[in-house]
Amino acid sequence: MKRFVSLVLLFIFLFGFPGTVQGQNETEFSKVIINIWPEYDRPGVLVFYQITLAPQTSLPATMTIRIPRAVKEPYNVAMKDIDGRLDNLRYTTTLDGEWVKIAFTTPVPEVQFEYYDPVILVNGDSHRYRFLWPGDYSIKSLVLNIQQPLESQNFSIEPAMGTGQINQDGLTYYESVVGEVKSGVEFHITLEYDKTGTSLSAPSQSVAAVETITTSTAGWQTLYEVLPYVLSGLGLFLILAGGYWYWRSGKAITTAFRKRYSMMRSREADAEPSEVFCHSCGRKAVSGDVYCRSCGTKLRSE
Repeated sequence: MKRFVSLVLLFIFLFGFPGTVQGQNETEFSKVIINIWPEYDRPGVLVFYQITLAPQTSLPATMTIRIPRAVKEPYNVAMKDIDGRLDNLRYTTTLDGEWVKIAFTTPVPEVQFEYYDPVILVNGDSHRYRFLWPGDYSIKSLVLNIQQPLESQNFSIEPAMGTGQINQDGLTYYESVVGEVKSGVEFHITLEYDKTGTSLSAPSQSVAAVETITTSTAGWQTLYEVLPYVLSGLGLFLILAGGYWYWRSGKAITTAFRKRYSMMRSREADAEPSEVFCHSCGRKAVSGDVYCRSCGTKLRSE
């Protein structure tokens, strides 16, 4: 009897509460790009995941991503809409030993998850950073993208990722297509490089000095010389713009009004039957009458 009860309870647990057993494996990643950019626009390391959920994943999907405890919270958690824009998602944080669990729900399959890791080990000019993927989800296709810091020397990656490529922004990037990574599989990436100073890689826009304008500068004119041309051009523009707006708005309003008016007239005609009078004595007939109530003459249908 006890064996039978145990089997029944096991059956209920496995199939009656699918969210508790199967829920952890429901969400899978079709593709993940892990970007690691040391000293990019802040001290520390910018890490961001570009995640695409597997086609069989039910939406909305709830995910929990772990980040190092030193990070405290993500910089941004966003979904990518059909227009390619990023919209922020709400998230919750929970401490879990050396990790912080970030839980959120996305209604779309593409997500971007960003955080800044402040832990770079610095010893003089020597810099070292170690990234750990905790392996919480299965990934069908994993791609690594590493950005070499500006003005850094002797840059190395472990495991090695080959020769870097200089991008249009002038920075060097290393990319590696890892492929499939199963759930529960952890992996590390270690970056080492030499760098003096605290300059960041993010491009800064400098303002070039402008030559002082004087009366001898080529093309220089006084306000009184150019003002008539400016006012004439502005007046012509306002006239043309006003005429175009009047034509467009008048046309749109007229068309819309006629459409609404004809619809209302049609509804009124359907809702209100026409009045009928006796052609013999002139008495008004009641709806449904066939003969005049006064003289008995048969009423005409028109």
